[in-house]
Amino acid sequence: MDRTNTENIEHPDHSFLESDVIGIEGMTCDKCVQTIENAFRDQDGVKTVKVDRRRALAEVTFDKRKVHIADLHETLLRHGYRPKAVPAA
Repeated sequence: MDRTNTENIEHPDHSFLESDVIGIEGMTCDKCVQTIENAFRDQDGVKTVKVDRRRALAEVTFDKRKVHIADLHETLLRHGYRPKAVPAA
């Protein structure tokens, strides 16, 4: 089987991945974005993170066996930012 075929097979860990959007208060610059992205990436179990400063949101995909949303909120607080509710779309 070539690499293309193996990439299309669902990995067993995918069932444990969860994506969530976290609102963030306190971001004022691109350095804030970098700080938050690095803090989340350093968290064991976080797979991907994308921070949008303009919308004050972070989209995080994580392994729910290793990290929970409360842990991500704590990470924000430790770095001087505050989690906030995300408005309904």
